[in-house]
Amino acid sequence: MLKAANQNELSAETVRNMQIALDLAWSSLSPEQRAQSSKTLFATRIVDAAEAGERSTARLLVLALTPAIGP
Repeated sequence: MLKAANQNELSAETVRNMQIALDLAWSSLSPEQRAQSSKTLFATRIVDAAEAGERSTARLLVLALTPAIGP
């Protein structure tokens, strides 16, 4: 299990939700967007949100993608 910043462990279900959100976020990008993005940055956004208490896969996905979606 991952440890959150506040030393609470993230459940296996939360880690799985994080993984799903990351996979969905990355696969939703076009090849051009992937070339200009960082999967690590998406993962960091997801981990930060989970550490802050977010558990919803859908919300983690939105939080990962929001800064990446441009005009």
